Amino acid sequence: MLAQTTTISDVSYTKTALYDIDTQSSNPSIVVNATVSYGDAKPGDYLAVGVFNLDDGDLVAGLGSSIPEPCSSTARFAACIIPLTNQQGSERMQFSLVHPKGVWSLALIAALLDNARDPISNSFSDYTFTIMVQTALILAVKVPPNVRVSVDGVNGSGGSILLALAAGNHTISVPESVPVNDTTRLRFLDWSDGSTAVRRVVELNHDITLNGNYITQYRLEIISPVSVSGAGWYDTGAVVTLSIGSAAKPMVGIVGALGGKWVFQGWAEDNAGISRSTTTSVKMNSAQVVNAVWAPDYGVPLTTLVIISLLSAAAFYVMRTKLAAQSTRKHRRRLKRR
Repeated sequence: MLAQTTTISDVSYTKTALYDIDTQSSNPSIVVNATVSYGDAKPGDYLAVGVFNLDDGDLVAGLGSSIPEPCSSTARFAACIIPLTNQQGSERMQFSLVHPKGVWSLALIAALLDNARDPISNSFSDYTFTIMVQTALILAVKVPPNVRVSVDGVNGSGGSILLALAAGNHTISVPESVPVNDTTRLRFLDWSDGSTAVRRVVELNHDITLNGNYITQYRLEIISPVSVSGAGWYDTGAVVTLSIGSAAKPMVGIVGALGGKWVFQGWAEDNAGISRSTTTSVKMNSAQVVNAVWAPDYGVPLTTLVIISLLSAAAFYVMRTKLAAQSTRKHRRRLKRR
């Protein structure tokens, strides 16, 4: 908690007493230091000093102490009663005030007491003062080390943060996902209070600790000459089912148009066979690379090409025979003309 510092000196006081007050910051209490000078005291008299709340007229909760003469005090109130042995002197006092308010209107009241501890009426004096308390509340956001937290548009360097902020609304945001390496990342799940928004407004009216929960994700890569669905990012521990649908897939291009196809041979992980079934499962406890092994089948295209070649050869033979016959007839006509 932060408090304004006020220094008071040379304040006129009945029976020539002088005192000064200054306030210092402390957490959780506020410390008020007061120097009280007194005069015209009689042997057996007492000096009584206390801090009063002007809003209710009661002593402020706290604790008091003094030097050079120790004071009699309680653990409940910021007050001191000091037995005096000299006619005049000075006491340095310290009061620890608890339960501060935003604006605290206070009075330091000093008086002399007789040996029966009754107030001497003409010895009273007081000084009123105000402490402005700016309450700093703690916002703690706990996240994994490589997650950057933004509070009110200011980014942290990464990892958990602990901030002292003024009461009110504050905007917190974290990334949806954070890369760890090429095959591992963190995905945001939720906050410890149940919110699932990566960007949210928090009303800070008391100390708050929020845990940003992330889960590790691993990348599944599928190597295949044929398009196979299922590659992507998965939460750790997830079981991914891969399916090719059909064990035979047409090739693309002219070969495919002629009937060429890919025939599924099986799944392989780290060059080891997993399954020859068209469906398999992969558990994502780490990054995975799965090979869908296919073999090309050119049987139909080759047969088609052979048939086309034979038909082409036959057509060429027929065409050549016709051309030869035409040439023979032309030659015979020329001979007749001679």
